Amino acid sequence: MKLVFPGGEHPQVVLQPGVNSVGSAPDANIVIDRPGVQPRHCHLHVTPTGVMLDVPAEANVSVNGKVVNGLIALRDGDRVAFDRWEARLANMENVALGAGAVRSPAVPANDDLFATTVRPALPRFMLRGVSGKLFGRGFALAGPTTVGRAPECAVRLDETGISRLHARMLPSDEGVQIEDLGSTNGTFVNGRRVLHAEARAGDEIGFDTLRFRLIATVQDAEPAEAAAPDSMRSRLDPRLLWGLVVGMVLLAGAIVLAL
Repeated sequence: MKLVFPGGEHPQVVLQPGVNSVGSAPDANIVIDRPGVQPRHCHLHVTPTGVMLDVPAEANVSVNGKVVNGLIALRDGDRVAFDRWEARLANMENVALGAGAVRSPAVPANDDLFATTVRPALPRFMLRGVSGKLFGRGFALAGPTTVGRAPECAVRLDETGISRLHARMLPSDEGVQIEDLGSTNGTFVNGRRVLHAEARAGDEIGFDTLRFRLIATVQDAEPAEAAAPDSMRSRLDPRLLWGLVVGMVLLAGAIVLAL
């Protein structure tokens, strides 16, 4: 996928797998040094299932004209505005046309933004930085994820205390399985150094001195057990019901005799 800037604020950008930072900071992956754009304005997560936009609460970002925040799934044709500087998400083959070619007007894929936010491609968990210069930064966990300093890591942490291949994370229905890959300075869950562990939503995960909070990005459905009392009442044992009826008849007879 590419980001195309119709206004010329930035050349076309090929989105790389992993995290692509957008902002006015010189070390951002996509530098937009324009008024209203924060140093770390937002992040674009490119995974095998698609592109996700991660917007901090204080950033001004809109998709197809609607202001958004949090984690939003994007599709081909979406218009993303960083403050007032707009770009369009496009497939590689749709970006450049030959000379003289005619294209019909692009139709945004997300006419209904709310339908987009509940796409099945939305990962179940993400890491949110809670310390240092990564504070507030998010990393989506869309599948098996390697954490480390090496360029090929899906979560690349360019810090001297982080090993090239530091840890591996595997999301499941219940949480995230964490495996330390022989790192020098360790992997931690809630302050305890681990080699293998399972983290749940709300747990703190650390790599060396960097700390992250594990966030659940989707709400679980109401537990099936919540409806159990009603269903149990509707399936009372017939023998118990018969016993109750007989008991009531005997009680009524006793009352009549007493009168």
